[in-house]
Amino acid sequence: MTSRLLRVLHGEVLHPPPVWLMRQAGRYLPEYRAVRARFPDFLSLVHDPE
Repeated sequence: MTSRLLRVLHGEVLHPPPVWLMRQAGRYLPEYRAVRARFPDFLSLVHDPE
């Protein structure tokens, strides 16, 4: 069975689309900290398309 993520990457349209979150990845990076400083919590961060 092919994962939903791989199927979407190959152009198949799935509903709902798969979501891939990498928890705790890059928290020490200055770039991540700069983005994270703009949001009061994690949900605000993931709901903002920018």
